[in-house]
Amino acid sequence: MTDNDIQRIQELLTSNLSAVEERINGRLDKVDERLDKIDARLDSLEGRMNGVESRLDTLEHEMKEMRTSMEARFDAIGAHFNEIDTRFAALDEKIDRNHQEVTKRIDTLSKDIETQHEDALQAQGALKLLTTQHEDLAGRVAVVESRLQAA
Repeated sequence: MTDNDIQRIQELLTSNLSAVEERINGRLDKVDERLDKIDARLDSLEGRMNGVESRLDTLEHEMKEMRTSMEARFDAIGAHFNEIDTRFAALDEKIDRNHQEVTKRIDTLSKDIETQHEDALQAQGALKLLTTQHEDLAGRVAVVESRLQAA
């Protein structure tokens, strides 16, 4: 092997190495382009995810507000029902008192009517007795008058 051969081999190796480098650089450029596209897509996706996260945060906040509002409304409804229950209890007590008072008055009136009925029966008996006595007296008076007229 001569110096020329070695030099020629070196030139071939150098040119092959250059060709390989160019192909590798071309491929690396394509890989870089693809990676840039992937980075752009990832950036776009990250932006979308940030938008979604922002929307989710907004929805979470709105849901918390809605829940708080609903809880306040339920509390107000519960208080209203408690007030209604209190009113019904007071109304029940009032009805019971009125019922007791009416029952007491009816009992008193019933006793008064019974007493008056008994008094009326006694008066009727006394009236019958007086009527009978009056008739007896009228009969005696008639007898006495007829005797007086006859005498």
